[in-house]
Amino acid sequence: MNETSPSPPPALALEGVTRRFSDGERVVTVLEGLDFQVEGGERVAVMGASGSGKSTLLNLAAGMDRPDDGRVRLLDEPLDAIAEPELTRFRARHVGLVFQDFNLIDSLNVRENIALPLWLNGLDSTGGEIKELSETLGIADLLERLPDQLSGGEKQRVAIARALIHRPEVLLADEPTGSLDEASAERVLALFDRVTADSGCALVLVTHNPQAAAICDRQLQLRGGRLHGS
Repeated sequence: MNETSPSPPPALALEGVTRRFSDGERVVTVLEGLDFQVEGGERVAVMGASGSGKSTLLNLAAGMDRPDDGRVRLLDEPLDAIAEPELTRFRARHVGLVFQDFNLIDSLNVRENIALPLWLNGLDSTGGEIKELSETLGIADLLERLPDQLSGGEKQRVAIARALIHRPEVLLADEPTGSLDEASAERVLALFDRVTADSGCALVLVTHNPQAAAICDRQLQLRGGRLHGS
């Protein structure tokens, strides 16, 4: 009798997640009873109006915020069971993050900002990966510059390189093409497409850009604290 192998756990799972914020005397529920799964290698676009909770969803998925109710599992690890600083180390090993505001370190040059996840993981940063990735993203001539010498689009591409350099298992990207011109956006989306296909990295992409959403396997709308779509 042949036994079937158990299915691998999802790369990301939000189970009954609710997140509330206080606005003066009023409590605003941004996400309510949210159930959401992303399989390994799957690419999911999350779209919605400003203020709908898209960035909150990503912060919860990365363990940078905690739900008021429910549980977040990342690579089958319940994030509420991991205390700091181990959670920071877990995120540095397994997750690539692209923030809307870039979150570059002003005192580090471009090369050093990109290399940061390698340093955090005790990996070699002297190989050709930084050069190759920076060439792909069109920032190879910027490696010795500081962040305050860069345009918004250049900062965004540096942030994308940093998110990918350690080959994460889950990539969480918040409007990664928002500051890019059309040609740069196409280059980034092609890179995401290739990286996820080659490595099996799961992608959650928050975007207003239909072109960006089109590279994904699923496109969901976040409305009223819940995800709609298939």
